[in-house]
Amino acid sequence: MNLLLAFSSPWILLALAGAPALYFLLRVTPPPPKQIAFPPLKLILGERRDDATPARTPLWLLLLRMALAALIVLAMAGPTLNPPGAAGGRGPLLLLIDNFWTAAPDFSARQAAATRLLEAAARENRPAAVLGLAEKPFISLEDPGAALARLRALTPRPYLPPRAPSLPAIETFLREHGGDLVWLSDGQQDADGRAFAEKISALAPGAALLTGDRPPRALTGARNGSDALEVDVLRAQNGAPEGVVRAFDAHGAPLGDSAFTFGADNHAIARLTLPLQLRNDVARLALLGEASAGGVFLLDSGARRRRVGLVGGAKPDQPLLSPLYYLRKALLPHADLREEKPGEPDPIGRLIGEGADVLILADMVLAPDAREKLKKFLDAGGTVVRFAGPHLAAAPDDLLPVKLRRGGRTLGGALSWERPKTLAPFDEGGPFAGLTPPADANVSRQILAEPEPGLPQKTWARLADGTPLVTAEARGAGALILFHIAAENSWSNLPLSGLFVDMLKKILARAGAVGPVSSAQGEGLLPVLKNLDGFGTLGPPATEARALPAKGETTPDAEHPPGYYGAAEAPRALNAFADQAFKPLDLSGLGFNAQNLGAAREKIDLRGPLLLLAALLALADAFAAFWLGDSWRRQAAPVALALLVLLAPPPARAQEAKSYQPALTPSLAYVVTGDSHADRISALGLKSLSETVSQRTSFNPGAPRAVDPARDELAFYPMLYWPVSPDAPQPSAQVAQKIAAYMKQGGLLLFDTRDAAQQFEGGETTPAQDWLKLFLQKLDPPPLAPAPRNHVIFRTFYLLEGFAGRVENGPVYIEALPPDNEGEKAPARAGDGVSPVIIASTDLAAGWASDQWGEALYPSGGDAIRSHELALRGGVNIVMYTLTGNYKADQVHVPELLERLGQ
Repeated sequence: MNLLLAFSSPWILLALAGAPALYFLLRVTPPPPKQIAFPPLKLILGERRDDATPARTPLWLLLLRMALAALIVLAMAGPTLNPPGAAGGRGPLLLLIDNFWTAAPDFSARQAAATRLLEAAARENRPAAVLGLAEKPFISLEDPGAALARLRALTPRPYLPPRAPSLPAIETFLREHGGDLVWLSDGQQDADGRAFAEKISALAPGAALLTGDRPPRALTGARNGSDALEVDVLRAQNGAPEGVVRAFDAHGAPLGDSAFTFGADNHAIARLTLPLQLRNDVARLALLGEASAGGVFLLDSGARRRRVGLVGGAKPDQPLLSPLYYLRKALLPHADLREEKPGEPDPIGRLIGEGADVLILADMVLAPDAREKLKKFLDAGGTVVRFAGPHLAAAPDDLLPVKLRRGGRTLGGALSWERPKTLAPFDEGGPFAGLTPPADANVSRQILAEPEPGLPQKTWARLADGTPLVTAEARGAGALILFHIAAENSWSNLPLSGLFVDMLKKILARAGAVGPVSSAQGEGLLPVLKNLDGFGTLGPPATEARALPAKGETTPDAEHPPGYYGAAEAPRALNAFADQAFKPLDLSGLGFNAQNLGAAREKIDLRGPLLLLAALLALADAFAAFWLGDSWRRQAAPVALALLVLLAPPPARAQEAKSYQPALTPSLAYVVTGDSHADRISALGLKSLSETVSQRTSFNPGAPRAVDPARDELAFYPMLYWPVSPDAPQPSAQVAQKIAAYMKQGGLLLFDTRDAAQQFEGGETTPAQDWLKLFLQKLDPPPLAPAPRNHVIFRTFYLLEGFAGRVENGPVYIEALPPDNEGEKAPARAGDGVSPVIIASTDLAAGWASDQWGEALYPSGGDAIRSHELALRGGVNIVMYTLTGNYKADQVHVPELLERLGQ
């Protein structure tokens, strides 16, 4: 990688113009003084008057001294090495960031790279601007500190918007301010990547383009097959070669995993082999290790594999004449079929008892007890599909969506003047919308419906002459559907066509939906229920989310983010990335300075190395002067001794004394996780918390310290903040023993899983929680329970409802209080002891972190000032609880103590 050399004070380099004069000054060495004995007569008689000629300085010494002077001049000019993309001119810096879900898996690395660029701009006093290309195109030129706060507020969006709407604002900014442009791209074409890149290349030639090294992956579809749930997985170019898909139910409980390996076409199929009931309970599929909206696939009622019961009445000898033959062939790939058994007295009751979702009755006259069972089945939300035939035409019953005429209508044949009728196009927005009747599909016989009010609304399909072909009606929470033709090919050739299969699939997809029979319900809007964020977390509706049009297909955008829409009982799923493909961003022929995110490193300041080299040259010059002088032999020993003193390592006792330095100044400490971003946040957060505690209380902690439990002594620190990193390896047994001893000796471990936004109500655990559970098993902690509202930890300094961090709401677990006695109050000192473990989940350190002006470094949106203050107050409470738990507990329970004393 080529590095760019820059100087903070380049005018000092003018001093190098005096190098020729310095050369002539250094090359002359005056003759050394001569020592002469004092007797004056001997001095006068023995003195010879010779012309003294100055000696010449050796060339190597002359070059050494000129190099020493040049190094000092260069160091004073402030040289730095700038990686490409991190350095520019002296004008403004504009950062463009693809904050789409495709950038979510390594979004923290993108923010870290952008942070380094803004910090470098701050050192150079350069203004900056930040624009997320998924946000409204507003660019504000501001100081790097304000731009950094804007950067930290950016989050990935769960859709792939076009970048073009941002071009006018970018063009205006570059025209008015100029400066450098850096584009942190997701590396994907997305909606209009090539066109956007061409425009940016024209506006800012040579602009830096930084891309990550984690190409996205996505779940693009799921099919509930006969024996497994098949999930389509797609990856971008050069992505991870394998992975795992996990299935969750509607409450967030995991149901099963399936590993997969990508093929040469970057596509894979994960097969979840589960019982049908569990497969039908799957509501969400997640790609493990891919924290993005594309790595999640939501399933709605249409994805369930229905259990269909077939009841067909009489069975002819020829299979092709059986009323169930064509139904079986059409439904077998798409449903779990159950059929009546020969001679079975009550097939309908048995099929309902086996959990059928849909019952299909082929030309049956129902007995009264069977009708009662079907009515209860409909009331409970089941779907009943009936087919006409000679029996139903002769004796229609009351379990029908419309009134029927006795007999039937014959079209074509020797005794009819009419020809078979074709099918009319299906209504837009109706249950069969999107299907196209084939021209050769026709009906030669049908049962007619009696004209009555509301018949058009009950009609799902018609013949070309307008007579109903399929009618339906809502019954209770279910649907009653009637095909006015037979289930076999004696009345129509429709059962021989692919349209018959598609119509049945549409009916199965609607089974279980609320009010599935009215075509008018296909119109209008579906309200928002839940939405996915850019990291793939399913939560409350987004602020800008709007109702979803019920008709047609909708591409996710700002107003319609992926998630669930419609009725809570039967929601419709909108996914982030379905039936699409990844395409890499084409930069061929464009003048971008394309680099990896790692190129945005901090500048390398060369002043220290140059001054160190100058000092070494000065020391070498002094040694040379002694060597060339007459007294070098007398001075050689002191010079060598000085060199040994300077270069010798400090004695072991000094190192040992330094290790006990933390005992002299009490400090807060955090555990190093190995994640540089998380460790930096921990350091900043504890620094801000320490300053706040020092300002607001009588405790003056020292600077926070980074601790490695495997090597450092822990007894010096009253509290250890431990941000849980699920990717970190589990500590060894020796480390666990050391931590357990620390807890028993009075230390407090504050674990922060930082996953409050990813937690679900149904009991699903996050990766951070899984990591922590496994570690806690090695520590033998006390019983833990959610901290009650009246716990002393919420009252030690401030009266709080909970502990806020980067997010405000999240559970806090602490040592469980003793249970209340029967009918009595809890003991007054029940919460006296300081719990050795506290588990939070709100990213406390990020909430504590402040900039030099005391403002939040990681604002969470909304009222950032209030959230930051609440986070700091919670941190003060934790510190006070750690240091003065017993005392504060007594103060909180003063009323109970007074009551016990009889006052």
